[in-house]
Amino acid sequence: MSPENTLGPLEADIMQVIWKRQMVTVQDVFEALSAERSIAYNTVMTVMTRLAQKGILYRQKQGRAYVYCPTTTRAEVAKSMLQYVVDKIFGGSRAPVFSHLLEDKSLSDDELAYLKAIVEEKKREE
Repeated sequence: MSPENTLGPLEADIMQVIWKRQMVTVQDVFEALSAERSIAYNTVMTVMTRLAQKGILYRQKQGRAYVYCPTTTRAEVAKSMLQYVVDKIFGGSRAPVFSHLLEDKSLSDDELAYLKAIVEEKKREE
């Protein structure tokens, strides 16, 4: 996934629905999103078409509607988007990103323990 394929907020919300269900129509996504917020069907359709053009979704015609499925995982998109932020905002340095995570007061003890375990694992690998 290239930097121009990073997800905007609405694209990310749409992808959350798609990753959860794996195979959807525009109507499926529209119904899921409209339960949480006011959104137009045409907006969902336009964004999903754009995601297919970017290669993030695969779409196939079934009857009168298109069925969409993801071409990439949530983890792959997250890694690409994080790399984009590291490169563009932090000049390629990963340490400030990690520092921001550690300074976040909303991290639970379990999340902090998880981050610590990752650091320890990386140290052992070196």
